[in-house]
Amino acid sequence: MFRRMLSVCAASALLFSYPDPGLAETSGSDQDDTYLVGFDGALDLNVVEAAGGETGNVWERIHAAEVKMTKQEAAWLSSQDDIAYVEMDEEVNTASDHELKNWGLEHVNAPLAWDNRVTGKNIDVAIIDTGISTSHPSLDVEDGFSTVSYTDSYNDDNGHGSHVAGIIAANQPKAGLVGVAPDANLYAVKVLGEDGNGSLTQVLNGMDWAIEQDVDIINISFGTLTDSNTMKSMLQEAYENDIIVAAASGNRGESSSSSSRVEYPARYDSVVAVGAIDENNERASFSASGDAVELAAPGQEIVSTYKGSSYGPLSGTSMATPFVTGAFALLKEAYPDKGAEELRSMLQDEAKDLGEPGRDSRYGYGLLQIPDLSDAAVEDNDGSSTEPEDELREEPEEENIDDNPLGENPIETPDKDENNKEFSAPSGVQSRVIYNDDGSADVYVFWDRTQNEDISHHQIYRDGESYKQVNNGKLFKDENVDPGTYTYEVTAVDVDGNESVKSEAVEEIVEHKDTEQDEEKEENTGFSWPEKVENSPAFEDVSGDYWAAEPIQELSARGIITGSDGVFHPGESVRRGQSLAMIGRLLDWNADPVDTHFEDVDDDYFASGFIAHATDEGYISGFSDGTFRPNGDITRGQMAAILGSVFELRSSENGAERFSDVKENTTGQRAIGYLAENGMVRGYDDGTFLPGEKLSRAQFASIFYKLGEHLQEK
Repeated sequence: MFRRMLSVCAASALLFSYPDPGLAETSGSDQDDTYLVGFDGALDLNVVEAAGGETGNVWERIHAAEVKMTKQEAAWLSSQDDIAYVEMDEEVNTASDHELKNWGLEHVNAPLAWDNRVTGKNIDVAIIDTGISTSHPSLDVEDGFSTVSYTDSYNDDNGHGSHVAGIIAANQPKAGLVGVAPDANLYAVKVLGEDGNGSLTQVLNGMDWAIEQDVDIINISFGTLTDSNTMKSMLQEAYENDIIVAAASGNRGESSSSSSRVEYPARYDSVVAVGAIDENNERASFSASGDAVELAAPGQEIVSTYKGSSYGPLSGTSMATPFVTGAFALLKEAYPDKGAEELRSMLQDEAKDLGEPGRDSRYGYGLLQIPDLSDAAVEDNDGSSTEPEDELREEPEEENIDDNPLGENPIETPDKDENNKEFSAPSGVQSRVIYNDDGSADVYVFWDRTQNEDISHHQIYRDGESYKQVNNGKLFKDENVDPGTYTYEVTAVDVDGNESVKSEAVEEIVEHKDTEQDEEKEENTGFSWPEKVENSPAFEDVSGDYWAAEPIQELSARGIITGSDGVFHPGESVRRGQSLAMIGRLLDWNADPVDTHFEDVDDDYFASGFIAHATDEGYISGFSDGTFRPNGDITRGQMAAILGSVFELRSSENGAERFSDVKENTTGQRAIGYLAENGMVRGYDDGTFLPGEKLSRAQFASIFYKLGEHLQEK
């Protein structure tokens, strides 16, 4: 299928693309952090060494030490009997007063509109993006629609769309932040996936839905370098229906020539193209220049809402665009009889001229300025949102955005109990699987010490369901856990019975571990290849001299792998659903389509039967939010874990003994050892395996074919 990829327009100060927070967390999971470790009795630094940690400062008078180690090593150390606590080394600073504040609001005169009771009330704004967090207490989502393939939910699993939504209409003043038009109605149109990308078809379907809803304004904070007649026609249709469309000009910076750097759809005449400025009213270095730029708005280090219930700063023309969208919402409320073209002219005339006199390619007409709306005949909004109260709020951590847009710990929105006091979820939740000598597995879940002295106990949730209560401490041991994939969340409960929101979920894969008795048993797999099928496909993108040609051709001949329209796409990542389909075809699982209990896998999904079988057998599980994410990529380590679980791969060797980056707690480490021992996988020249790297379709086919040949020999 022909696809044009579009990406969100968030940028760092160094002009890097917006990184996926999920990937940022994964890539940092093996990095050393500094922890403070307390001992129940005398200091025993041998246990620190056994965990893999490196000891720094030692404080004998309090039986404590500074230790550098990974999160996984800290989890294991925390589980030891003679360890009193393991806590992160925190930065301290002076007790200065800060607010969770969006500096751009003052720059565009939003508070003056609120003074005139203009807040965007009853104005419908569609945000075509990655969705909007439906659980964020600062965001109210009126309705939504998803066009992505892996879920019908319009909840934001990336964070970009929620950040855009908060700039437009965050509406919880006591949390310290509101948007430009805090009473506007938000419509979440999810056309980009959790990686921030989507196809043109998905975008068009989202635009079509928004037009059908007869929204007033559409915000598009992404772009593409490719022109599209179809998208141009769809946006022209919106404009002719009096729907205003604001779009990000893009983060491609300024050209050394006169050529335009503005991306589509911002280039189209029917769209308001928005560039970004910093606090000094200078063009942000990443902001694209070109004749299409119509307005400039704040776009550097803009604090807003993020996924889940968090806040943080981002930079990009993605952040500038919702300021313009919010301004149009205010004008639409103030002057309901004016059409899109008239309102557009108002902002052009009101803009503060920057750069060269008149309209120019860097700032357009100039900096967005919301006009004086004192003549607007609006009804009393009955206590609607105004400027945030002057409360002391934590300021977002100003991290380098190209490394991680929100830092390691985005600012969590406090939950409120009935007495309106702050009550946050436990932070720093981590987990680790420990395998015992008898083959059983225990999962340890631990979290940071809470500062709230009124906490009665902590509640553990497993796979989304209330599971166990922890009355003392900040460590939970889940004993004798069966093989499978599990997610854990933690809440705090105070003495009055009020419960916080759930913490961020942690996931653990528990593998089958053999006892010594099992290892002595003679192995007999009884495996045989399926018969070859007639008219098996040949793939035009897999030539005879391609490195994985033989396994791809053999698996195709036996009906185990299929392509699309004569191509296999060997370099694309393997998805969760695809991997189970290949295993299911090999083992002749029931392929009949079924409606699974996962909200994103119904009988229309090609691998629904295989997914149902695999989850029923406990080979793999879904996520705590009720999804399976069949189109999520699998990593090299996850591949090994799945194959190890399905085929009960038994070996005395584990991956930690062979590869430098495979630890005892690495996903699939025992199966990695088996596959390596039997010549089915190899590491890299530097002695690593890279278990967190994505696996291509060709790589999976090669490993899968070698495994089949190996099992048949046995």
